[in-house]
Amino acid sequence: MDLYRIILVDDEEEVRKSIIRKIDWQAVGFTVVGDAENGEDALEKIENLEPDVVLTDIRMPYMDGLAMSRKLKEQYPNIKIIIFSGFDEFEYAKEAIDIEVEQYLLKPVNAEELGRVFSRIREMLDHERDEQRNIDKLNQYYLESLPLLQESFYTSLIEGRVQPDEVERYL
Repeated sequence: MDLYRIILVDDEEEVRKSIIRKIDWQAVGFTVVGDAENGEDALEKIENLEPDVVLTDIRMPYMDGLAMSRKLKEQYPNIKIIIFSGFDEFEYAKEAIDIEVEQYLLKPVNAEELGRVFSRIREMLDHERDEQRNIDKLNQYYLESLPLLQESFYTSLIEGRVQPDEVERYL
């Protein structure tokens, strides 16, 4: 099983280390590929590390988690974002919903809750991967079938089974 990639973003190093230690990441289908102390640092790392999920705090210096999340959704719309915050403020939650983050958690976050969240995110990512594989297979089948379909169409046209005024319907 391929593990999904995650980056942790929080201005407190001890919080990042604690989260990394709290979870059996492989058991929930993830690997932590990096961490960052603010949104600017995270955006640079995300470009190189290509994570599937970003777990971020809201309040950080230089670029906060909400501003970073907005940029991520513009540049990488498939990245899943989980925000955790020590602030139970409605405006933060409302903005997170507007950005379409997957989850908004309040600190302190316990390991059991994080495990459930990441299990749900893994299921979502698995489903998206399966859908993409199906689309890729259909595209491949279409491309492989196209020459035969074209040949059949041209043969029907030449043999008069398709009238010239009906050609528009087939194109």
